[in-house]
Amino acid sequence: MTLVGHSRMADADRTAILGGTFTPIHNGHRALLHKAFQTASHDGSGDGHVIVGLTSPELATETRSDPTHVEQLGAYDDRRSALASELDQLGEPYSATYEIVRLDDTQGPAATRADVDALVASPEAKAQRRAYELNQQRRDAGLHPLEIHTPPFVVAEDGTRISSTRIRNGEIDVHGRLLDAAE
Repeated sequence: MTLVGHSRMADADRTAILGGTFTPIHNGHRALLHKAFQTASHDGSGDGHVIVGLTSPELATETRSDPTHVEQLGAYDDRRSALASELDQLGEPYSATYEIVRLDDTQGPAATRADVDALVASPEAKAQRRAYELNQQRRDAGLHPLEIHTPPFVVAEDGTRISSTRIRNGEIDVHGRLLDAAE
């Protein structure tokens, strides 16, 4: 794993973890990332650490209802670079360090790392179900269950949640502003 951004964490730190494709990065993603930095930075005696799993193209193909959408995600290295830039900006006010790891399976390091304390999950039912299953897998492996932290959905101007699909479809921008279909 490559450390990106701030200096290496101390042993007393809390570690928060989350994952996704993060493309395009929108205000809903920013809410998840802020929650991860808050969870890691403001609890415990150390500075904290955030692990962000970035979905590989292979995993994205496997988990999408329409695998052709993977082409719209962009190259992994480009997504990683954009995520690192976003994390540099978002993480600035927090004490926590961060790293980006490649996700090649749906559970990622959250299922096996004993040093992880909290999982940040979207309020979507599918994400909540995965969080529950992940904690069951951790219990079965003799690991402590993770705290689950869930920020609320971020909604667009029309009151419907912001999503990458809506952005790619040209309905809204990354901030949730409605786009004129005639443009």
